[in-house]
Amino acid sequence: MNIQGEYSFHGSREEVWNIFRDPDVLIMALPGTKSLKKISENEYEGELQVHIGPIMGSFGGKLTISNEFYLESLTLTVEGNGKIGFVKGSGDVKFNPISENLTAIRYDGVIQIGGRVASVGQRLFDTVSKNMIHQGLDKLDKALQDRRKG
Repeated sequence: MNIQGEYSFHGSREEVWNIFRDPDVLIMALPGTKSLKKISENEYEGELQVHIGPIMGSFGGKLTISNEFYLESLTLTVEGNGKIGFVKGSGDVKFNPISENLTAIRYDGVIQIGGRVASVGQRLFDTVSKNMIHQGLDKLDKALQDRRKG
C-alpha cells in the first residue's frame, strides 16, 4: 500500500526536525505504542498495540532513521512482527519551511502487511493507517506547541 500526504506544523523547520528525532515525543505520537527505546543514534526498538477491525494484537519491532539531510529530509523505516502478522514500511519525509513558525512536511512511502492482520482487507487497513498517521502528526504538533510554550 502506498501512503503519501502533507501536514503543516506550527513551528520552525529546525523545531519540527528535532521533534522527529526525539524518542520521548515519538512514543507519544505513534498511536498504540507501549514502548520505544533508543538503541543507537538512528535506531529505536519498541512495541506497538494495534486494533484493526476484528484483529487485535501487538508488534515488536524496530524504527530506523536513515538518509538524513539535516533540516531537509529523512527516511523512516519500520519493521514489526507479532502473533497477528507482520508490518514493513518505509517512507521519505521532506521538511519545507512555509514561514518562520510554520513548516510543512511531505511524506511518501510504502507499507506491506502479512499474516492475520492482512485478512482485514486492504481498504480497512488503508483507512486505519491514514488515521494513525494523521493522529500521530497531530500529537507531534501538539508536543511541539507544548515545547514552545514551556
